[in-house]
Amino acid sequence: MTRFAVHVACADGQSIDTFQLDTGAGTLTAGPSLTLGSKVQCLAMHPEDRILYAALATSSPTVRALTVDGQDGSLTPGQDADLPAGMAYLSVSPAGSVLLGASYNDHLVSVMALDADGGMLPDTTFTEAPGEHAHAVVTSPDGRFAYATALGDDLIVWWALDPVTPALTNRGQIATPTGSGPRHLRFSPAGDTLYALHEMSGDIAAYACDLETGALTEQQRISSVSPGLNLVPGRVRDGSGPEPAANAIWCAELQVSPDGRFLYSTERSSSTIAVVAVAADGTLTLVDTVPTQAQPRGMNIDPTGGFLLACGEASGGLTLYAIDPESGALRERESLDSSAGPRWIEFSPLT
Repeated sequence: MTRFAVHVACADGQSIDTFQLDTGAGTLTAGPSLTLGSKVQCLAMHPEDRILYAALATSSPTVRALTVDGQDGSLTPGQDADLPAGMAYLSVSPAGSVLLGASYNDHLVSVMALDADGGMLPDTTFTEAPGEHAHAVVTSPDGRFAYATALGDDLIVWWALDPVTPALTNRGQIATPTGSGPRHLRFSPAGDTLYALHEMSGDIAAYACDLETGALTEQQRISSVSPGLNLVPGRVRDGSGPEPAANAIWCAELQVSPDGRFLYSTERSSSTIAVVAVAADGTLTLVDTVPTQAQPRGMNIDPTGGFLLACGEASGGLTLYAIDPESGALRERESLDSSAGPRWIEFSPLT
């Protein structure tokens, strides 16, 4: 597979813009844009790649399922379902049986059952409260456990996931340094390491994950913020206090290369991407910092691992980078405009 649709949630444009990525040629071209009439908060792709879920900031929060056309990636709106709160994050379990969400403002995570065709079953929705400002919820690669961040309480919480009911059963939590603000989570390809990006400290932490119990043990913590950026620690952004300084650390997205050898994270105050190498023994090392689109909230790596795309919430555009397979270095290929406020990127294969 060399061609992929690139779906970009554009909050201020109230749309999902679709582009086409040709990984053989290394080119990105603009495609159709679908206006949804409400801010698009976040996206999640079903494992079978033909249904895209979009959390919408409607007056009563909803999630919309959209069918993906395999020829050009165009989207056709389908089922809507109520959400218990506005969501900052959506994800789908590996088997495609559960849709999960994390609500920053309502401090909860939710699980909703999906039928065999990816249809949403809203009457099955179950919620849990991990702590203040839940910002991400992901499942382990085997689908047995769910993990969420509570940015405001500096916690990572995990549950056993029942994909049928669906339900979450508390299994534990681990504290992160005070004021660090754990935000986004990604698993290593093997599923034995969970990485956490911290919004306010800029740290990336690696946790060993017990495959039987789901328990986490911190192994290493490094800064993803180069000292040369001259940034200071950030603070929780929820309107409860003064705005952070313009040079406050404000990390956003974390991605892992498909081969597990590199991590990439974005920092919005400096509009940069950090490149972190993962050694054979799991040791993390910050190796590069790359300028990118203004206020890069969203970023993703194509399924082949050859290209990274980052979108700028303040610039209204996205940039395509080629990933060096040996060093993990990013080489800019091209940039294209999008609708206003791009913040989330998902891929689907094209025939």
